[in-house]
Formats: sequence, C-alpha cells, structure tokens
Amino acid sequence: MNDDITILADFDSALYEQVEPPLVSLYLPTHGSAPGDESDRIEFEALVEQARAKLAQERERREYKGVDERLAYAAEHFDDLMSPAPGGSLAVLAGNDRTYIYRLGYEAGPLAFVGERFYVKPLLKNFQFGSHYFLLGLSADRFAFVHGDFGSLERVELPRDVLDAFSEEFPLVYDGHEGALDYSSLENHMPPYHGWKSRNDVRKEEAGKFFQYVNKAVTDYLVAGTDLPVILVSLPEHQSAFRRISTIPHLLDEGIEKDIGGIEAPELLSDAKAVIEHVREARATELLEKFGDAEAHGGASSDLKAIGLALVERKVRALFLAEGAYIPGGFDEQTGEVFLFEREPHGRFQGPELADGFVRAALAQDADVFELPAEKIPGDSGIAALYRY
Repeated sequence: MNDDITILADFDSALYEQVEPPLVSLYLPTHGSAPGDESDRIEFEALVEQARAKLAQERERREYKGVDERLAYAAEHFDDLMSPAPGGSLAVLAGNDRTYIYRLGYEAGPLAFVGERFYVKPLLKNFQFGSHYFLLGLSADRFAFVHGDFGSLERVELPRDVLDAFSEEFPLVYDGHEGALDYSSLENHMPPYHGWKSRNDVRKEEAGKFFQYVNKAVTDYLVAGTDLPVILVSLPEHQSAFRRISTIPHLLDEGIEKDIGGIEAPELLSDAKAVIEHVREARATELLEKFGDAEAHGGASSDLKAIGLALVERKVRALFLAEGAYIPGGFDEQTGEVFLFEREPHGRFQGPELADGFVRAALAQDADVFELPAEKIPGDSGIAALYRY
C-alpha cells in the first residue's frame, strides 16, 4: 500500500491543522466483501467522479493533480482499503500530499465533499466516548479480554507473562488451552477443608484468589497506557465480588450480567453497544444539567458567535450538537469570528458548514462532543457549549 496513505482509528490533529486545499472527503457505507459483488466499488467510483467534477469546476488541474492521483489510487485499491465487515463505512480524506483512511463500524454517507478543510462531522461517532472499548469476560475460573467497536469484537492477544498464568475458554476467544483453574483441579483442594468448609465455600475462596490475579493481569498488562472503558461481562454474583477488589481504571459501573461463555458474538456486541449508549447518555445528561447555572454565570452558551470565541480560547469542555444539524457557514480559527451563508436550494450540502468546523476545533482541544436529539440542545441555534471555566 502507498506509504502516503495513513489508516487512522482516533482523531488526528492533521485533520484540523491547516493543510493546503483543495481537500476531498468521501464517505461510503460498505456491505462486506462477497465474491462477484462490485456494488460498493461502483458506488465508490461514482463518488470519486463527483469529487473530480467539483474539482474541475472550481480549480485548475495543476492545483489538484495530487488529489486526483490519490483518488485514482484509492479506487484502484478499494478492496484493500475497505473493511470486510458489513454495516460499516469507508472514509477517504485526500489532499495533494496525503490520504487518510477510516474504517468505520457504522453507516456514514454516501457523500463526496470538496472544500478548504476535511469534512469530519461524519467521523464524530468514531471519536465519541465508547467508540472503542474492552470487554472483560469473567467466571470463577476463566477470563477473556476482547476489544470492541461499533461493528466488531476481536480477541486481545495476551502477553506471554499473562498466558503463563491464565488461559481462556470462551467461544469468542478460545485458544485451546486447559483453564487456569478448572473445577477438576479445584476438587484437589477439598480434603484439607473437609468437614469445616463446604464445596461452595472452597469455590468462592478460590474464585476470590482468581479475581485478584485477573485484576492484576488486566491492570498491569492489558489496559496500561489506554483510557478505553472496560465493560465487565459476568454473572451478577461475580460482578459484585470482582468490583469489590477491582483497581482497573475506567471499569464502567454498568456491566453485562451474563455468562460470557454462553453468549454468541452478535448478542455480546449488541449488549456492549447498549451499555456504551447508556453511559454516554448519562454523561451528556450530567453535563447538560450544569448548563443552566453555568450559562447564568458566563460558563456556557448557545450563541454561535460566543461559542466560536470560546473555541479559539480553547475553553470548551463539552459541545452539544443537534442531530443532523446543518448550518451553512464557518468561523475564523484565529479570531473566532463566525460567518453564516444562505441555505442552498433543496438543502444540498456543498459548502463550508459551521457545525463541522466547531466539531474539528472541539476535538482538537479534547472536548467531549455529543450529537443529541434537537429538543435536548439548550437554546435554538442547534449548538451549545459548556466551558471549562
């Protein structure tokens, strides 16, 4: 693959920084790779032609020669760039010097946009809290660790030091080894306790030791250096016992109260996404509850001009957008000045869009960005911001 193509998973400052225009942003829902099915490729090539027509209409060929070549390369290598999983999308962001690729776990587009900046608002869901997460599957004598996003689950390869002490035995991540503490080995602990501890007591004691080991393995090896949320998947009795001793950063209070060994991957993915949505809604609600009092003291606003200035001052803590917000315009990233345009006929989007500019600026300063139903957004502009101070 071309060295000038970068496949990204998280927000990259290059999407916000000044890059020489013109810039092309293509978004295409994909349906997975099936033998003989060329529909995704054909639709992607149609998006490329839309972008080329727009470039030719607005620019001299010498100004977009590099972009054109990059679009041609992306179309030629479409099968290598797209995600094979159905229900996702491919995002191709191309400039004269570099191409950025996102393989999204949700539908975005189809859209071909040509402008002075990359169009990043369709990526927002990919950057929000919980777009990537871990699942910790736990029973009394087994554990599994899985990375998830909106469209897939993938087993996390355990470091050798962890594999020496533990093994996994769940359908999603089974590695074929005997369990680290299976019930047959547990029976060997029975004679010393005979007559004064029940089998259930022994199992609880051994499970407690195992939970301590798992907690240390996850904390020291599996989540070190990341701030991704962790969802505990286990039966209710194991949930409470493990949480009492857990020191895992970002372990969510809400878990999935099921035996991971009995869950098929689609059900597990659906349950995980539901937990993330609940937590995200709770975070948004908590911040919105602060809005009224903060606004009265200058700590929040739904005025577009005020938000523009606050973004330039890098003091936005959370940005709230109405779902589907479409505000033709932009803002000066140096002064914060906001400018608005008349809506185009039929709502056809082809110019700068204010919400997209606000999103880029908010993500660049590590603000939380929430896209919510319009009725939940304070004020009547469709955008609101809560400040850090």
